[in-house]
Amino acid sequence: MSKTFALELDVLRGIAAVLMIFNHAGFWLLDPSELSGTPAAITVFLGGFAPVVFFFATGFGIALSRPNGRLPEIASLLWKAALLVVADQFFFWTHGFAWGLDFFSFIAIASVVVTVVARFRRAAMVCVALIVLLIGLRYGLGPGIRSNVHQFAFFDWVVGANAVERVSYPLSPWMVYPLLGFLLGRLYKSVNLQSPNPRNLWFRHGSIVALGLFAMALLLALFNNSFFRWGSVSFAFFVLSLGIVLASGLLSMYLTISHRRFAEALALRGVASFAVIPLHYAMLAAGAASLGLPVGQLGFAALAVLIIVVSFRASFWFAAAMASASVASHRQGLLPTLLLLLAVLALVTLLEASRALVPVALLLLLGQLVVAAILGMRPGKPAPVDGVPLVTRQPAALASRTLD
Repeated sequence: MSKTFALELDVLRGIAAVLMIFNHAGFWLLDPSELSGTPAAITVFLGGFAPVVFFFATGFGIALSRPNGRLPEIASLLWKAALLVVADQFFFWTHGFAWGLDFFSFIAIASVVVTVVARFRRAAMVCVALIVLLIGLRYGLGPGIRSNVHQFAFFDWVVGANAVERVSYPLSPWMVYPLLGFLLGRLYKSVNLQSPNPRNLWFRHGSIVALGLFAMALLLALFNNSFFRWGSVSFAFFVLSLGIVLASGLLSMYLTISHRRFAEALALRGVASFAVIPLHYAMLAAGAASLGLPVGQLGFAALAVLIIVVSFRASFWFAAAMASASVASHRQGLLPTLLLLLAVLALVTLLEASRALVPVALLLLLGQLVVAAILGMRPGKPAPVDGVPLVTRQPAALASRTLD
């Protein structure tokens, strides 16, 4: 029987969310001069690896959540992917742009690509071939292609050597992370964390590889390779990111084994892992509007921790509320209502006059939370989770999966 739930995967998402909040809080709250050469700058820099961990967790989750080898229907997969793309557009619509490709859109693309790859008989070999191809495109052919400024935008997005306007994540090398997550997830399916032999094997091998990657990244930095990730990803950042994602995975395993209560408090599953993103943005916007900016390093640390705690708790409550609504007697009318509300919010956000009257942070929050609620809906009668009815679960475990 294949795994359908692993606390360590949800802890990994929680680690990614913590990194994300520290990174965003630094750019929102600190003076730019504080973003280099300070303890806060190190935290903000490490927070920049949050998308790496999230994308890796996406592929890892797909590998773990296919009971008995079954895969979701293509129509259902594309529906969820379309909703994620819509959620992403609220980022751009609130700033007056018609479209763009950011975090949620790339999660959608990665989910479709990895799920399609998983349908192949030799999925692992296909994954390895795609990883080699993507790395070769970006760091083999890419430097030579970079000098040609007359490429098509789609071609530049695939290769990843030239930045594309309003595109945060080119295919190369960002697709490597979910593919790598899927590969390791397949290997991890049989691991029992309570058994010391496979657990110690993963810790030993993972630590050796991570330390090797950190050493390689340090050598690249000494030879003037920068850790750059905006628009195009430098080779030094890519190497360091692989070490970071392995270290994050090992940390999630350690917390799950040795600090279970803390792990459960940190774990983000399904709807909660989606909702924490717009919730923390809303808190940052509220803090920026009400505080005298910039804040000092101690103020940054205190506010970042506060945002982490409150946004995590709020995401748990939101997930619990959506799970309860999904089992209520009126749930059949809930989906049409949410779709209508999403259409209204999209229209209001697209209209420049409306954005002048309604805070854009509120439009972003509401639009993305409505998408999260729709993603949490399941047709038919909801099934129990791990043999326990949904209504009796704790908030952190209540949400049904959406991003894995």
